[in-house]
Amino acid sequence: MASPHHGQVAGADHRDQCVALVPIFAQLSPAERHEIAQQARQKTYGRNEQLYGAGEENPTLMIVHQGRVKIYRLAESGREQLIRVLAPGDFIGETSFISAAETDHFAVTLENAQICVLHRDDIRGFLLRYPTIAYKMLETISDRLERTERMVSSLTGEDVEHRIASYLLELADLAGSNSLELPISKRIWPPTWGPPRKQ
Repeated sequence: MASPHHGQVAGADHRDQCVALVPIFAQLSPAERHEIAQQARQKTYGRNEQLYGAGEENPTLMIVHQGRVKIYRLAESGREQLIRVLAPGDFIGETSFISAAETDHFAVTLENAQICVLHRDDIRGFLLRYPTIAYKMLETISDRLERTERMVSSLTGEDVEHRIASYLLELADLAGSNSLELPISKRIWPPTWGPPRKQ
């Protein structure tokens, strides 16, 4: 695995597209989103490259433009505990504007990825000027907390078969179809994270 923060800074061509993918910016005008995009840096990462690790401070909001990123913690046994998989439009680091605390998890690419990065100081400025961003960000944090609570309840109260069945039913409900594609390979099945958020 590559050492953290080795992503290469890319050109600015796709920053507007990256910002436009994110639901927390959806209520802004194109001009306002462009203003935010101008403050973003776009980095490219290879497969299995670490964006940051547990014990580090991450003072940024990281938005996935292309590729997928897995978020996980390490159990005392050393085993990975997968939290969620980020796809284009997903982001991590939404609490960076609240606290400078060290992270308790790892963020690693599952494939080649492009990540848009906004610094904490820029985020704070945007939150003051565009309250809708703060509201949508709080919605996201609340949604992730709810999924975590469901996950804990599932892990302590159901067997593996019931957890898998519940997860598949929730995925199908989000997709609106009985046919779906799993967001990760089956080698790290069964999942212990919440289903992808609704767009």
